[in-house]
Amino acid sequence: MMLGVASSAPRLAVKTRHLCDRALNRQANSFDLLRLSLPLRRLGLKGRNPDVVIWAANKTGDANPEDEAYSADAFELDELEEGQFLEEGGEEFDEGEFGAEGDDEFEEPTPEMIAGIEGEYEEDEEEEEARLERLRMAQEAASSNSSLPEAPERGYYLSDLFGKAAYLDVAELMETECPDAIVYGLQSNVLKIIPGDMYVCVSTYIEEIPRLVEEALSCGAAALLLPHFAQAVMLQAKVQEDGTKSPLIPPEIPCRFVVSVAEVSQRLAVAFYDAPARDMMVIGVIGSRGKTTVSWLICGILEAMEQVTGTVNSIGYSLSGELMDADGELWQAPPDDLVEEQESSEPFRITPYHPERYGSIVGSSAEPPSGMHVQKILAGMRDRGATCAVVECQDLGLAGGHHYFMDLSVAVHTNFTGANADALLFDGDKDQVLTEQLMMFSLLLDSSAQAAVINLDDPSAPLFMQRVGSLPMVTYGIDRTDADVVADSARFSIWESEVIIKTPMGKLQIISPLLGKHNVYNILAAVATGIALKVPLINIVSGIEAVEVIPGRCEVLDEGQEFSVIIDSANTPESLDAILSALRGNANNIFTVFGCQGERDKSIRPLMAEVAHAKSDFVIMTNDSPRREPPEQIIQDMVAGLPDEVVNKYSGYVYFPFQDQSHAPLWFEPYLQKAQRDNRRYIMEDRFSAIRAAIGTAAPGDVVVIAGRGHVDFMEYWDGEDGIVRGWLDDRVEARCALQKLSILQQLDGKLDRKTLPWGKALDQMDTIITA
Repeated sequence: MMLGVASSAPRLAVKTRHLCDRALNRQANSFDLLRLSLPLRRLGLKGRNPDVVIWAANKTGDANPEDEAYSADAFELDELEEGQFLEEGGEEFDEGEFGAEGDDEFEEPTPEMIAGIEGEYEEDEEEEEARLERLRMAQEAASSNSSLPEAPERGYYLSDLFGKAAYLDVAELMETECPDAIVYGLQSNVLKIIPGDMYVCVSTYIEEIPRLVEEALSCGAAALLLPHFAQAVMLQAKVQEDGTKSPLIPPEIPCRFVVSVAEVSQRLAVAFYDAPARDMMVIGVIGSRGKTTVSWLICGILEAMEQVTGTVNSIGYSLSGELMDADGELWQAPPDDLVEEQESSEPFRITPYHPERYGSIVGSSAEPPSGMHVQKILAGMRDRGATCAVVECQDLGLAGGHHYFMDLSVAVHTNFTGANADALLFDGDKDQVLTEQLMMFSLLLDSSAQAAVINLDDPSAPLFMQRVGSLPMVTYGIDRTDADVVADSARFSIWESEVIIKTPMGKLQIISPLLGKHNVYNILAAVATGIALKVPLINIVSGIEAVEVIPGRCEVLDEGQEFSVIIDSANTPESLDAILSALRGNANNIFTVFGCQGERDKSIRPLMAEVAHAKSDFVIMTNDSPRREPPEQIIQDMVAGLPDEVVNKYSGYVYFPFQDQSHAPLWFEPYLQKAQRDNRRYIMEDRFSAIRAAIGTAAPGDVVVIAGRGHVDFMEYWDGEDGIVRGWLDDRVEARCALQKLSILQQLDGKLDRKTLPWGKALDQMDTIITA
């Protein structure tokens, strides 16, 4: 059971009267405190109320979270004798109580002895206090800038926590072996551990686990949860500099080795945070594509109903517009992040990416939050007043079982293709992806409190409808006119879409900057969810139309230019085809800038180029996180998707012209540029230059599509050794900067001729000397 909750007290001050009773029943004495004082000072607890340490170090009985906080004045101890407990913070005690009186070997500690003992820990203590101060300042800065309430503090006896998580055998063992063990948080990042946390080791590299555990213990970890394969290594003795041996895990630290750290930590988090999904209306969005867009639109509807709504998706985690990290804490931008002062990155240079920028905190779409972190995020939202949460259930997260402990009010299915970016990272096949998606709908059991939203046009719809059974269900579609929510008509421009929708509650009109048929489906899914929740049509319309920007999802940039610039996350052939097809009939020319990631599925590279070539007038192939692969090789894999008639006519060239000019000799550059200009198929490895070339060349009525990365603001490169380094590059920032500079240039020179970009007029007057 939970010990107690206090919104502003220090962690070890979180206690209840019943917790005090457990300590008193164990007849704690002042020597316990004296013995604990030095190691506790190393954990950053120096100067805290010693009574608290007694209660934290002794327990019997059960804690009662409903009891009021402990007050020393509220207790009158029977037969209280002088020296039995510390008085006035431990300033006086009776030596007789410790059996020291009359002991010839007992030596009163001198100031020199005390100074020597304290000096032994002084350096470590200062370093630890500095680390804790950084964590405290970061959280205080985030909280001070927020109108949201602070999250409460929590603490559990370890035995109670495992018992609440239904690990009864472990709970009984903990009660026997370490009845006094208390944890005040669950943490998998050693850099964020504070005293009292349980360290959850998620590393799969056995070589680094001893180092991580050592760091966790030095930061004050009170318990360890480790993978079973590390047991043999962690139970070995560590040889000290003087030749003596000591255990890697001190005997007083509770430690459990488990087969699945992910599963156990998730169940512990559900118990520790009191199943936060049960206290909110949680909507889960499941499918191969469109999840992020649908979740943002649903959030807009809920906010139109004045609900305090949190979102968990591949863009990030937020509550009422405030960003959160994976631990459910409010996030604050690092003050020493230099890129905040830069208008853009620089060409041919990696701009350092701060390790505490939000992109690093959240990760990418290929790294969904673990089950433990899903619970921590939801708890952080609930504790700060959230009434609703919209959760994007990524396929990788479903495969890991990260969402099984969410009590969904509505499960929304967008589509199943098996071809999204998540699925490409699976070791399994499409059937595995489908099975994981269906599993979430199998968890819908309460017809009075749960419902499903299903895309009737999707071929997999019958399977999902079968899983739902007799539960309430709302269907949507474009082709299937028998669906509950149907698109009656849709009109597109290069700036926005207008959709007329029929629902059981009447017709509605929605105007949105989201373009294309695939986004009509996304809008329909959000409308159907509103119908399932019985939201009035006026709130459905106002909520969706209020979502003017979804970062990196068909995001239209408007800096007053006469052509459209769209940032989209399309990183598969299907998603790229969808956005380009939506624009094909409305734009004079389509400029497509895209790349393919290194160390990812190579089979899609030529397919991406094939789609771009077929649906674009101008194509610029560029970098997109090459990682440890050579960028030129990635681009050549992409170039393989160009038609033979484009490539083969240059077979007689000494050098292949469809490559970045940096890989060709200087004398050949004009011929390379001429070939690319004639075919309007360009190769520019530097993404900074590629974006500016497209925007600089576009004319009124054209559309520039910068695809593949969306909201992601970093690129990943080889560090020259065995690792990967991140560099700051945000497509949205780069494009806006280019548009602003273009506007300035046009004001300076009203006759600015951009038709011959990117390489000037000389190429138009040049003859092709080398032919096949």
